[in-house]
Amino acid sequence: MLFAGLFLLGCTKQPGEGGGASIKGRVFKEIRVVPANPGSVVATYPAADEDVFIIYGDNISPDDRILTNYDGDFEIRFLRRGNYTLYLLSADTASNASIDPSSMPIIREIEITERREEVDLGDITIYEEF
Repeated sequence: MLFAGLFLLGCTKQPGEGGGASIKGRVFKEIRVVPANPGSVVATYPAADEDVFIIYGDNISPDDRILTNYDGDFEIRFLRRGNYTLYLLSADTASNASIDPSSMPIIREIEITERREEVDLGDITIYEEF
């Protein structure tokens, strides 16, 4: 009986693939003459073929990467309950002195609590220098 209880405790499922939940959203790209200046917007449009990275639980490195579709939409399906971090790379809008123009991550942290939960992150904007 004790062995069965220990076995069940050892089978706690971690965040990741194998469930019925999903995370979705839409990515827009905002083109700015000066990335740090919101008044210098040239155009905003759906961001097609942008990388969306997902980290399961407390992992350090990305566990998966998907691309947005032609409308900037993405969906990650078949996730289990747990904590997830999604991020996209963007031009740095905090400073004009950035060495790497794509160095700012846009991060969303999500907790899935229900087996078939559908999390909609809504619109996410990334930035690019004109």
